[in-house]
Amino acid sequence: MKILVTGHKGFLGGEFVKKYGQDYEIIGYDHKDGDELLDYENLKDKIQDCEQVVHLAAIPKPVDGKTFEDYFSNNVQATFNVIKASFENKVKRVIYASSTTIYGIEKGIPFSTPITESQPFVSQYICANSLSCRDDDLSYHMSKVMAEQILAWHGLNKKIQTTALRFGPINKVFLGTSVSINNATQAIKLALDCDGELWYEPFSIVDEIPHVDISKAKRILGYKPEKPNYSKEQIHSTLEDKAKFIKD
Repeated sequence: MKILVTGHKGFLGGEFVKKYGQDYEIIGYDHKDGDELLDYENLKDKIQDCEQVVHLAAIPKPVDGKTFEDYFSNNVQATFNVIKASFENKVKRVIYASSTTIYGIEKGIPFSTPITESQPFVSQYICANSLSCRDDDLSYHMSKVMAEQILAWHGLNKKIQTTALRFGPINKVFLGTSVSINNATQAIKLALDCDGELWYEPFSIVDEIPHVDISKAKRILGYKPEKPNYSKEQIHSTLEDKAKFIKD
């Protein structure tokens, strides 16, 4: 299968290519090679003849100094370009690296548990006075929500199959939430190899943790998370720590 992988030289993309590269004909697309997602014509040209697209490139977390415009350009507009170019090239499916930030798992954003894919996004229930987060945290969260809505429009209208893999923090535990790199790359491969039709299907992709339901990923994708062994340095905060970052 010929696939295009954006961000193939990043942490997640590099590990996916290293582990599963021999299973596919991979066309890489990374800014480290001068390939920019905002260069639509170049992107459209590179996607030609690809059966599926794995879209991993993005600003991957809240970063001090990044503006909302930065997140919108790199995470939202870039995703729209990937979907549009994929649709115009008659790609079967786009697999998108979403995040558990969708559920509000960031410092200073209230979120409730247990978490399922069907629960409302934070912006659908939160009020401004309940937030204690930085602009960066909310900008990142919102950018992933908006990008998923682009996937949803195209998938629900059956323009193109779209799959959102909502990854937990990779190789670390943040607010009690995590996904090992092996579990993350496993999920990408499972989404690529899935025989069923996925007309905008979001999946929580985390380790086996009590507050996030991963039964949908297990049932549809065949996801079988390994049990990771994180070092003390990889455990940044527990689920109980979320109270420290929330306004009274």
